[in-house]
Amino acid sequence: MHSRVAGLIGRGLALFLAVALAGGAAAAPTAESYAIDQRFGAIAFTVRHLGLFSSTGTFQRFRGQLTIDEAHPQNTRVAVQIETGSVAMSWAEAVTMLRSANYFDVARFPDARFTSTRVQAEGSGSYEVDGTLEIRGVSQPVVLHAMLLGRHAAPEPGVEIADFVVTGQLRRSQFGMTSDSSFISDRVDLRIDARIRLEAGNAG
Repeated sequence: MHSRVAGLIGRGLALFLAVALAGGAAAAPTAESYAIDQRFGAIAFTVRHLGLFSSTGTFQRFRGQLTIDEAHPQNTRVAVQIETGSVAMSWAEAVTMLRSANYFDVARFPDARFTSTRVQAEGSGSYEVDGTLEIRGVSQPVVLHAMLLGRHAAPEPGVEIADFVVTGQLRRSQFGMTSDSSFISDRVDLRIDARIRLEAGNAG
């Protein structure tokens, strides 16, 4: 893979979650954008029930973009848009509940969005991603932690694959989802598995 692109990743220009397609400040002319590959990604959330057990759901449709600014690393941005109606769980009644007005209110708010405001290296392959998460028309700050799992060459010439896992937490009540608080936890744990295709053509 093109050494400059690999170097960008190594210097801490990394990815989000789990979870708008434009990212904050305008990028400099040296900015390069990479799509998050939904085919190999997953956005999952987990809640506790009565403090005894937990259940996990996923979103089946989302799209996102990583914008890397080589000249101004502080302008690196991650942006993700999620179709709330694509929520999936093993229990059909739970899906209906989550799509209802008491939860994601899919009829009024078909999309949730995350836009980063800062991406900062924490250590080797580890990054803190600060940003704004919008659910049900309510925007709240959120901090996510991204870990670069590894890079490998794709079958196509001049393409490298970068895999990340991103974790974080939120309080559903902050987004107006207060129903069933007696048996469903307010805290929601997030996990995003993401893959980015780094193409030499993008890097110039």
